[in-house]
Amino acid sequence: MKRPSVLAFLAGWVFLAILTTSCAARAEPGDELEAWVLTMGPGDGPFEKFGHNAIWIHDRLVDEDYVYNFGTYAFSSSDLLGKFWAGRLKYWLSRRKSIEATVRSYQRDNRTVVAQKLDLDAEQKDRLFEALEVNLEPENRYYKYDYYLDNCSTRVRDAVDGVAGGALRQVAQQPARHTFRGHTLRSTADLLAEYLVLDAAMGSFIDRPIDSWAEMFLPAELQAGLGRARLRGADGIERPLVVEEEVLFQATRPDKAVDPPRWMPSVLVAGAAIGGALAGLGALARTGRGGARVALGSLVALCGAILGFLGCFYVFGWAATDHRVTWANENILQMTPWTIALAILGVGVALGRPRATRRAWFLAAAAAAAAALGALLKVLPWFAQDNWRIVAFCLPLWCGAAVGLWLAGRAASQAPAAGAPAQGATAPAAQDTDAVAA
Repeated sequence: MKRPSVLAFLAGWVFLAILTTSCAARAEPGDELEAWVLTMGPGDGPFEKFGHNAIWIHDRLVDEDYVYNFGTYAFSSSDLLGKFWAGRLKYWLSRRKSIEATVRSYQRDNRTVVAQKLDLDAEQKDRLFEALEVNLEPENRYYKYDYYLDNCSTRVRDAVDGVAGGALRQVAQQPARHTFRGHTLRSTADLLAEYLVLDAAMGSFIDRPIDSWAEMFLPAELQAGLGRARLRGADGIERPLVVEEEVLFQATRPDKAVDPPRWMPSVLVAGAAIGGALAGLGALARTGRGGARVALGSLVALCGAILGFLGCFYVFGWAATDHRVTWANENILQMTPWTIALAILGVGVALGRPRATRRAWFLAAAAAAAAALGALLKVLPWFAQDNWRIVAFCLPLWCGAAVGLWLAGRAASQAPAAGAPAQGATAPAAQDTDAVAA
């Protein structure tokens, strides 16, 4: 090799080394990272109706993925149900080192997975990564789960907003489309049992007006909020927070309803139908039809067992749990705790016992009065719970039960006591009585 060529070769290597060293010196912690927010769509199970999300960090330098999930809990824990009912269930942050495995787990459940890439600078990405790693430490990872105020979605929201300089909160000041209840009911409308239980079990806390920031307790609302947010650079120029959005898996299921269903006519008809049946059975029982009396007692016992149990649950939820959503539930006037006694008294009604029928009537009449009071109190500003659906169901039901039991009670009081002679029958002669005694 000629000398000039050797010198040129060496000079090239020196230049390349200087360039590489200069670039490495200019690289900042976090340049090698990509920050994504994952949004998982709803599934089939009751705990999957609201969706889920997580934060995905990709390290290009070592080609590794870190998926941070704030929605981890021990489903097989022996005290899971106890802590759940008491409102003291602990969730924690977990980390999975595989984006492929994460997507496959939701693909198996036919749940959509969308990834949004955040246009954070190196320092912001590094701070987000470090904050997540600190949060992952055993002493930091656990938190007391709250359905609306502190869940997997609000934790992701707060983590992103913290490093984005409040960019997410800035676009979330407007009033929300729905209250917490509205979003809950539209999210569970395709699972009737869950819809009914949640609507009845939760009190006025979820009916207060909220803004878009609070609305991001739902992963889909957080996804929309991220799409609206903008970052302001050092030069004062704004840019979208989300620079790229990618669907990692598309589920084959219908989209969630935009608004909660309007089932007021249906529940009113259902309550009136049950109340009418109770009144009608009482009228038939008054005519002496034993089958009607048995049917009336059975239906009264069933209504008392279900609605009375819910009334007792309202007392327990308010007095003995940390569930703010169950405090001050106005439905306690529609499903009063004392009606659980009808589960036993209804048996006496079916057997035609006058005392049981009178007591059952008294409890049903008191329940009807309480339901009417709950409706009348709606004129006061302190009684603003959105429970007209419950009122429309319970008020006609208890009124019908009171009428039916009153009619059945009149029939029972007029019936001859067991062992007594029928009306118009002649009493046995004294000598016959003595003979029987002997």
